[in-house]
Amino acid sequence: MNTLIFSKEERSFEWLNFFQPDDKELKTLAENLDILPIYIQDILQSEHLPKVEQVGDSNCFFIIARVLDPEMEKKDFNLIHEATRKLAIFLKDDQVISIERGTFKWLEDMTALGKSDQSYGSAFQLVCKLLKQTFRSFEPLILKLGSDLDFFEGKMFENERFPPFAKSLYNIRRKAGLLKRLFSVSLPLVDFLNGRNVGDPIAQDAIDMFKRIETKIEDVNERAVGLINLNLSISSQRSNEVMRFLTIYSAFFMPLTFLVGIYGMNFEFMPELQWKTGYLICWGLMIAIAGFHFIWFRRKKWL
Repeated sequence: MNTLIFSKEERSFEWLNFFQPDDKELKTLAENLDILPIYIQDILQSEHLPKVEQVGDSNCFFIIARVLDPEMEKKDFNLIHEATRKLAIFLKDDQVISIERGTFKWLEDMTALGKSDQSYGSAFQLVCKLLKQTFRSFEPLILKLGSDLDFFEGKMFENERFPPFAKSLYNIRRKAGLLKRLFSVSLPLVDFLNGRNVGDPIAQDAIDMFKRIETKIEDVNERAVGLINLNLSISSQRSNEVMRFLTIYSAFFMPLTFLVGIYGMNFEFMPELQWKTGYLICWGLMIAIAGFHFIWFRRKKWL
């Protein structure tokens, strides 16, 4: 389905939006724009990464951007095309054609206000606003990941028992890593905006949005890596504390067990067995040994 948002008679350029077009509509579009079928294949290919290409020798550009699917904000994903949908754009001096491969609420709002919105006066400025919104679509997920990191960071230092969350931290790290790679391959979009930006505030606004989201992704990624390492360190420290307790416990009872083992032997001639005070002496010796270990461990600050 295609919709003419506004025509050249209404502005200096026209904006035509295609919502999840089928093969027939895309072939008609290719014939009208006189473009190669390879661009139609790029539009249909769900996992295609962001790019900017000049169409032939004309002043026409083909742009692909990735938009975060809102439904994936609370779900796990392992690949970029699982979490994002594609927005394809054909840009000419007097025409903008946007092709949605998903349902984008912000684009619906823009098309609804298309005729009345006077914040862009050229086709390039419209594309700048579209790209800015594609970058902004990742902000809710980044904020959620940052909030999750704050939660785990607070729980990590509490003394109360809490289920292990190494897997949750790894999931955050994986999502942040995927977003980081996506923004790395989206740099051609920023280069395109920089190349055609001649003091244009709308283009600069889109570039600033890209840098803002990229910085947040870097921050979340670094924090996730740091918390994973910290979690491993705390787990190792707790294991060492348990081993130290067991070692001290064993050090208390090993000499006592040794004494009990000696006097538990069934030899007939053991002179201590005939002592009237042997039982008390044995108890006194064991208490003295335990007391010596206790004082020694305290001086070593192991207790």
